[in-house]
Amino acid sequence: MDKSDERRVSVRTPFFSQGFCHVREINKKYSGMVRDISITGLFMEMNDSPGVGHKCDIDIVFKGKYSRLVIEKVGGTITRRDEDGVAVRFDERLEWFVLIPLYFHKLHKQPKPE
Repeated sequence: MDKSDERRVSVRTPFFSQGFCHVREINKKYSGMVRDISITGLFMEMNDSPGVGHKCDIDIVFKGKYSRLVIEKVGGTITRRDEDGVAVRFDERLEWFVLIPLYFHKLHKQPKPE
């Protein structure tokens, strides 16, 4: 895709964390890794994925060394699907987006396991 085809209005932040996608109309739950995220949407890598146009609820998991934080039921619509996963546009701006840079910084500050 060239830049003239780009329709995103928000800056994407690289983000690697576990995510879950609950598709309401078929009552199915998918899991994968959130690859990038913005205040208006995300891309989630997954092997098996729902089709474009489905409404869904997204759960995003922030894992720490001793605990985890889960942002639940972020409503959205699947807007794109490819061999890597799906893009989801949120119904409302992600009110917890301010946590993303803090989590990203925390991950990169931690020593890597040997």
